[in-house]
Amino acid sequence: MLGAGRIVANAFVPALHKVAGASLEAVASRDRERAAALGPARAYDAYQKLIEDPEIDLVYVATHNGLHMQQTIACLEAGKHVLCEKPLGLSPEECTRMMHAAKHHDRVLVEGFMYRYHPQIARAQELVAAGAIGELRTVEASFSFAHDFPGDVRLNPEWGGGALLDVGCYTVNACRLFLGDEPQQITARGWKHPQHGVDFAVNGILDYGDGRYGVISCGFDSGLRTFVALSGTQGTLFLDQPFVSWELPPTLKLSNAAGIQIEEFPPVDVYQLEIEDMVAAIQNRREPLLPPDEGLKNARLLQALRDDAGL
Repeated sequence: MLGAGRIVANAFVPALHKVAGASLEAVASRDRERAAALGPARAYDAYQKLIEDPEIDLVYVATHNGLHMQQTIACLEAGKHVLCEKPLGLSPEECTRMMHAAKHHDRVLVEGFMYRYHPQIARAQELVAAGAIGELRTVEASFSFAHDFPGDVRLNPEWGGGALLDVGCYTVNACRLFLGDEPQQITARGWKHPQHGVDFAVNGILDYGDGRYGVISCGFDSGLRTFVALSGTQGTLFLDQPFVSWELPPTLKLSNAAGIQIEEFPPVDVYQLEIEDMVAAIQNRREPLLPPDEGLKNARLLQALRDDAGL
């Protein structure tokens, strides 16, 4: 693991210990004691030392957004598979370079959208495909929280900070999942924090034509708001807590002519499922749930939203 932040310590390491056939061999952090506290076989105080470690097969890149491309490509060139935290890169150009490196070195590269592994998402896809809400017309996706972490990397514009890349990437990913990768027009408005210089609120509309829309909202400026709402010609689907399903157990609410149906899901460790899928893709030489072009497709829409909002 490159990086030893909150998600690594609180979610990823505990999940890794549940995965058969995988072990925590090394963690690298600028603070070696912080890396060692996670219990790896080896702790490094420099990222390059881990990248050069011959015993490592798979690296989880969990550093700030501004390092993703550089470190991912370095890992791929060293013969390692990479699970890179979202967003994969800061731009479509960065994602393209990362994809080319993975292909050139025949390594598996996955963008870490852990929410996609939750059964809630698969169930929503199943219901939409079965016509439970008729023809899908609108996807509304929202993810916001009140940012109160002084000195956090997400407040640094040079490191890829801002709400759109941190939480807005989820909302764009959800719209793409249900509506596709090619909206005809994108409109966005955003507010940049006067002190930190990063976007603190972004709202956007993805126009897919024929009256089909993706509507996204994200921010660091409000209480926790996380949902995906799907509206069709014959009903609606509401997914609560889709993007924080490892902390809050989600439900799915289907409303149509047959009435209202609410499905609850047992606790699931989406990080464990993410790692297991990655390990299986490597061992069985199959495509993972999220192929590397997922990151590129998401980055294209995120860039279009930034451009239109003037961020």
